Amino acid sequence: MSAAVRPAPPVTNSRIASALLALASAEAPGSRPSAEYRAAAWTLRQLPEDLWGRRVRIAGLPDVSPRAADAIGAFLACSSDETVSDRLARMLEREDPTADLKSDFLSRADVDRILSSPPAGEGEAPAGMADLSGDLHLHTDRSDGKMPLDSLHRALAARGDRFAFLTDHARDCAVAGGLFAADFEAERREVDRLNERTEGSFRMLLGAEANIAEDGTIDVTPARVGVLEAVVASVHTDLRSPRDQAPRLVRAIETPGVAVLGHPRGRLYALRSGIRADWPRVFEVAARLGVAVELNGCPERLDLDPRLAALASEAGCLFTIASDAHAHRHLDFVRYGLAVARMAGIPASRIVNTWSAERVADWLRSHRSR
Repeated sequence: MSAAVRPAPPVTNSRIASALLALASAEAPGSRPSAEYRAAAWTLRQLPEDLWGRRVRIAGLPDVSPRAADAIGAFLACSSDETVSDRLARMLEREDPTADLKSDFLSRADVDRILSSPPAGEGEAPAGMADLSGDLHLHTDRSDGKMPLDSLHRALAARGDRFAFLTDHARDCAVAGGLFAADFEAERREVDRLNERTEGSFRMLLGAEANIAEDGTIDVTPARVGVLEAVVASVHTDLRSPRDQAPRLVRAIETPGVAVLGHPRGRLYALRSGIRADWPRVFEVAARLGVAVELNGCPERLDLDPRLAALASEAGCLFTIASDAHAHRHLDFVRYGLAVARMAGIPASRIVNTWSAERVADWLRSHRSR
């Protein structure tokens, strides 16, 4: 069963933000105009309601300069995506060269509209926020996050979560600070101590975010670090290669201890489209082995996107919804991942976040001996 999403306005905040980033890209890197357009684009993507058709003092919005306000006003005067594109092309004196790098991303207003829409069609109802019992990709200040472990544990327990999967990076990851085996052992002791404090009402499970090397090997597994329940395996390098990277992903998925394929494409909003792969092959192997595919809710990632999420669902995959939070303000990013699940028509029963803490723990550990 999919959601019958309430109609979007003719021009959404997402579309205007995309146009602002195109204007930023046309300015000198690091220049004030570029910074102003980028800041305004971020503001629009975080607003809870679309601006089109509303009486709003644009210049009064946070981090919106007069220059950016003028551009936003010009785009709000448009009546469709097509007229925004025409207006942008006139401003740039060319077509937007980054358009493909900004498609299928959602603003906060998009997410709220999707999640507030009633289910439509037949079949199992989609998951709602109330159905999610935990987050399955989180970082602390022990790797590249900003949250102390005890603070994160307290925040998740306080908001009513029943479980969480802590996934700090291992030391070998080239793009983020990480932990050695001894560090994970110390983290295990701290997690156990904090779990005793919540007396079963909230349980943090210990894993790691493993880096998938170009040959498909990963840098940390429960076989190497016995205190880990399982790992999320993700790509962080070689993200612009034209080659088919399905063999790389399949080798990682087939590695014992890997429970989740994290942000599978490695895409970033307005920066890169991510890896190319024979996705049906990747999803077939993941479904066969019971390895979940991540719906990463970080607004700059939104990975998988709705189209590939639907393809993975058709293949019979399990899914995890993840904030990939590095700071407390990121914890709400699970809403973005849930919106993708709704758009893709993924049934609630195949979203691991809806399971009990005991079932999640057993499922994670089952991958150690696979």
